[in-house]
Amino acid sequence: MRLVYVDGFKIRNTLDDDFGIIHRNRGQIGVFAPKFYIPEDQVWFDHKFKGETDFLLKMDESSEQYTREEMKKFCSSGPAPDFVRREEALYDVTVKYVDGSIVRRYLDPEFIFGGHDYVYSYIPKNEIWLDALMDEKEIPYILLHEQVERALMATEGKNYDIAHERATAADKEQRIKDGCGAYPGGANYPWGSWSNEEIIKQYVIS
Repeated sequence: MRLVYVDGFKIRNTLDDDFGIIHRNRGQIGVFAPKFYIPEDQVWFDHKFKGETDFLLKMDESSEQYTREEMKKFCSSGPAPDFVRREEALYDVTVKYVDGSIVRRYLDPEFIFGGHDYVYSYIPKNEIWLDALMDEKEIPYILLHEQVERALMATEGKNYDIAHERATAADKEQRIKDGCGAYPGGANYPWGSWSNEEIIKQYVIS
């Protein structure tokens, strides 16, 4: 498998809002958010997290064998170093900007971009965590996603799957309104007549 660093922000803006940090081809119908567009001989890795390449490659390979809960056995033992970079009050919650690399190594290898207390047991009540390592341009959309998802679970009793889908729709809508988002089938999508190979080149960093 060839490791390819990609512009994850651009992928989330123009193709797949559920693209995380690391993915490989997932063409099966029954897989959540299948990554059919990634060539079968490649692993795509968001270049903003390049410093975690070795650890996250190992976690990605292990995820084929272990459940999310079982993956926590790969976490470092002992108390985590201080990982909160800053925090702010937002309505009824506290938003904490955390060093995601520490969270992944000590608490949850699959923590990606953000989370809140209704999904992650290690996040204290009435808190939303955002990974401070992500592209700063992405923070407003991830925060909106977590706010919508949490509100649906907290006030309407929606389960995670439904809340996540509706939060993703809100996130994408805001990207489009701000002029950075345009998706296949949309009126402003710029690459409708391009080949797969031409589109893929837009995402590759190295």
